[in-house]
Amino acid sequence: MRRQGWESSEDTLSLRKQIDEYVKQAAGGSIPQPLFSGYQRYIEQGSRAESEAVYFERRKQLAAFGLYLQYHQKTEDNYGEIRNYFQELIWSVTNEFSWCLAAHLPQDKNGFLESPGFQIDLFAAETADTLAELLSIHSDIIHPFIQGHIRRQISERIFEPFLEKSWWWETAQSNWCAVCCGSIGMAALLLEEGQRREQLLNKVDRGLVHYLNSFGEDGACEEGIGYWVYGYGYYTYYIAMRKELDAKFHLNEEDFGKLKKLAEFPSLVQMSEGSFVPFSDVPDRTLLPTGLLSYLQQEYAVEMPACIQITPFDFDHCFRFAHISRDLWWTDSRIFHRELGKKAVYLENRQWLLQRQDGCFFAIKGGNNQEQHNHNDTGSFVFAMDGELLLADLGAGRYTADYFGEKRYEHVHTRSRYHNLPLIQGLEQVPTAEECLVEQVTVKGDLAGITLELARLYPIPELKSLKRTVISDMAKGCIHLKDTVSAAEAATMEESFISYIRPTLLEDGRIVISGEKGQLVLSYGENLLEYSLEELSVENHYGELREAYRIGLKTRERKENTALEFLLTYK
Repeated sequence: MRRQGWESSEDTLSLRKQIDEYVKQAAGGSIPQPLFSGYQRYIEQGSRAESEAVYFERRKQLAAFGLYLQYHQKTEDNYGEIRNYFQELIWSVTNEFSWCLAAHLPQDKNGFLESPGFQIDLFAAETADTLAELLSIHSDIIHPFIQGHIRRQISERIFEPFLEKSWWWETAQSNWCAVCCGSIGMAALLLEEGQRREQLLNKVDRGLVHYLNSFGEDGACEEGIGYWVYGYGYYTYYIAMRKELDAKFHLNEEDFGKLKKLAEFPSLVQMSEGSFVPFSDVPDRTLLPTGLLSYLQQEYAVEMPACIQITPFDFDHCFRFAHISRDLWWTDSRIFHRELGKKAVYLENRQWLLQRQDGCFFAIKGGNNQEQHNHNDTGSFVFAMDGELLLADLGAGRYTADYFGEKRYEHVHTRSRYHNLPLIQGLEQVPTAEECLVEQVTVKGDLAGITLELARLYPIPELKSLKRTVISDMAKGCIHLKDTVSAAEAATMEESFISYIRPTLLEDGRIVISGEKGQLVLSYGENLLEYSLEELSVENHYGELREAYRIGLKTRERKENTALEFLLTYK
């Protein structure tokens, strides 16, 4: 399903130019080869970057060369050279010992525990879809021997293992279910026929029920906007292909309604152009695929987030063919240049309160600390002006073995100490399935407010109650925060405020955070609280170092009952 004229449209021109430049550069080199040293770094140190860099560069080349050859249609003088490189690339990828990432293969220090070539993770499933789609597009230029090899490899590595057993991700209520099932479904639609096709699609459809069941009626994605793109994107790509290639298929009314609700999520959590609420493992700067957004706008007629042009080639560091190809095939300029409107909404299932007005954005989350891609951040909030976070959430950290292992909550990104939350007796929140209690919510005009009971998130038996009330009044340019503690024994309390901007302490109980887009003043009772500042060098999801600051405001006395109030004003 491709929009007519995308090959020469002004809407896709910038992306095609980026692909052209990359292809011409890469065609003069050699195909990147995975080395043992990359796997060794993961096995011995838990670092994923070294092995994944080569893996993703090969997928980048698959996407770029495959699309370049599609829209140039033999018009380039060096078409034959590029076609030959493309065939060698496909041959190289199909013969990888495994299509999985090293981090997803069962192994110990002495080797793999199961046959790595027949494991199915996110990336093995994506590889099958990519190769199937490229075969469908380029059956006229790919050598028949390689075509047969692609079909055999996908059958042996993906279809047969998928049918032979139940995989944990088939029933997972996360992006894994949607991506793996959606990718396998697309490959089956393109490569299989008859009874085997029906077997595969029926199993795919059974799995995808679990993905849809992971969402409540509010359509919010607890994994954040990046994983909404990933999971919901692949679900959408599969459904679109299924509608096109399977005349018997149709969505029932309930599923259509739920998918429409999910399509509204990005417009609710957008802080500004290119920035979204960074709860969970989400960077604060995120671009969404405009092909996906264009399709959703057309299919469900819902409000889309603001964007100004087609998504660039490198927006996804994994260079997934499904995203990049749909950006070219589906992007419609009617989604461009929409302005962000005033919005205040409470997402009841996830307990998120969101407010946006005149460039200002406030969000606070409830929930629990055993969510998908969890951070111990129940009750934390953020505030941004024109997309610049003045009170921040550090978002996603660097993905390593430890980050997804027993040491996860030793990382600054995931610990409640480095969220906008209090410490009680120096203790942080713990990863628990206990839900916070939402006692009151206000969404009225320029006001948005919430009261949360958070005591159950802390490992302190003596803590009777920790009540957090936050009221955002955007008409007056202020946020009022009150935390009230009741304990069986006297305890200290310390508030944390996180920012990427170095704060300035004034003598009269005020802290100023001055950004490029605005200024936030935090006022507190200086006679009650002792100020401290912790400087951090934080490595983000992409391995980049960024300076961050933790403001600590600790009670000078231990009490059984403590109420702390703060006024945050901005302009």
